[in-house]
Amino acid sequence: MSWLIKKKFYFLGAIILIALLSVRYYRKTHQPPQYETVKVTRGDVVQTVEATGKIESVDDVALRFEAPGTIAAVLSKEGDTVKAGTWLASIRLGELDAAVAAAKANLDQKLIGPSDQDRTYYAAAVLSAKASWEQSKVDAESTVKSAQAALETAKNNLKLAEGGENSQIVNQAYANAVTTFQGTISKLDNALTQADNILGIDNIFANDSFEIYLSTLDASKLAVANGNYLIARTARQKARESITVLTLNSDHAAIDGAFVPTEDALVKTNTLLGSVSDVLRASQAVGTLTASSLDDKKTSIANTRTDITTQYTSVLAQQQALLDAKNSFSSYSIAYAKAQQDLTQAQSSAVTSVQIKEAAYHQAEATFEGKFNPPREVDVAALRASLASAVAVRDKGVIRAPFAGVVTKIDKKVGEAVGTTDVVMHLLSPHYEIKVDVPETDVAKLVAGTATQADFTLDAFGDQQKFTGQVTSIEKKSTEIQDVVYYLVRIGVAVSDETRPFKAGMTANVRLHANEHTNVLFVPLRAVHTQPDGTKHVKVLSNGAEQDVAVKLGLKGDDSKVEILEGLKEGDEVIVSVKQ
Repeated sequence: MSWLIKKKFYFLGAIILIALLSVRYYRKTHQPPQYETVKVTRGDVVQTVEATGKIESVDDVALRFEAPGTIAAVLSKEGDTVKAGTWLASIRLGELDAAVAAAKANLDQKLIGPSDQDRTYYAAAVLSAKASWEQSKVDAESTVKSAQAALETAKNNLKLAEGGENSQIVNQAYANAVTTFQGTISKLDNALTQADNILGIDNIFANDSFEIYLSTLDASKLAVANGNYLIARTARQKARESITVLTLNSDHAAIDGAFVPTEDALVKTNTLLGSVSDVLRASQAVGTLTASSLDDKKTSIANTRTDITTQYTSVLAQQQALLDAKNSFSSYSIAYAKAQQDLTQAQSSAVTSVQIKEAAYHQAEATFEGKFNPPREVDVAALRASLASAVAVRDKGVIRAPFAGVVTKIDKKVGEAVGTTDVVMHLLSPHYEIKVDVPETDVAKLVAGTATQADFTLDAFGDQQKFTGQVTSIEKKSTEIQDVVYYLVRIGVAVSDETRPFKAGMTANVRLHANEHTNVLFVPLRAVHTQPDGTKHVKVLSNGAEQDVAVKLGLKGDDSKVEILEGLKEGDEVIVSVKQ
């Protein structure tokens, strides 16, 4: 009886337990889901990159001379702080300084211009060139006239060439020769007188008032003229002895014999007058030798020289006339043709000689103006370049600080010989940078320059002391470290505080501010789901029900935040996770 009761009791208990479990399961399977949600918030989304690196000096250089030599001065000592451009050391610069001084003197002389003495010299050269030009006109005209006269004579002789030695033309030619010789004596006498009035050789009192002013620009001209006077005087005497015995009835041979001494006297007298002209051109208008009297003397000598030249031409023409008269008619025909050719050549030569003298005069004027006009920049460019080159060569023997820094070590002493490869001293820049390796997944976020700011801490100063900087460069070449691709990023840092100075080699913990969007909508990144088609979606809880919403994302920031550009509004409740 008791066993049956127990059996019933167990059966009833099993039914109750099943009923309780069934109720519990029902409640569990029909309970509404529990959502973890966040509201769409407006704020700042910041994207940073963290890396660790070392503090390094921007510049740490070994300084050398660019030219070999012996050290003359070391103007700094170890530990000195120097400014950029500071003169730190030099070799012996005596010769190099002299080259600089010479180049500067040449430039200064060009800029200042010629002296008064130079002005006088170049002005005299202009006057001399002008006188030569004017004389060339006279000489050219005389030469052409002589050629014309010779042509006319040849023409007349051709007509009179009959009768041989006793022909009319021959007798007339000898008579003309005697007349020409007789006229030559007076011209030679006058020429010597005119020359002696300047030189004062025979008439020693003729030039007393101005003798000391003669040929002051070139004393050699006076000596030449004095010598030529004596030569011309002797030649004149020989010509006189040959001519004074002649009459119109003199023997033809005697007349022929007078040509050589007469021509010689004319040539030497013409040379004398030319050298006297040179003396006057080399003389300055000073004291009693006034400009007016000097010009008169030049004119007188020039006119006398013209007379001598003309007379010489006449004698030559007369000599030719005799030859022509003695020749046959055919010879005179040939002479006539040649006279025509000579005239053409004389005319051409006259034009050319005058043009040459005119060009020389204009060149002298241009030289004068070029010397005394202010120099053009193009005129002094070469001198400036020479000075700059000399300074550059001199500066190769000087070491200047290429940047502001601290002299950390001096390797050479005064008096030591050094070459271009010898290190003289070391200079360390007080400006620093941090080098960090950034993985390829983060390097694309960075931009060199002010666009990417950075802050960092140094292990030496603790986490509470923060410093600032900015990305200055990102190397294009990558480096693999344990199969991960990195890029070297340099961060320029501000000058350290003197109370907490940076030291090369300090460990720096860097936080790079790659990007920042302010006052934007954002949600946790884990609330965003990617669909098979690549679109981004979130689930929004609206009135207790889930709603799938497509969104457009912006900047992905720190703390797993992501910017929402489209699809949500501020205050929307976004489902992060669901608990059943």
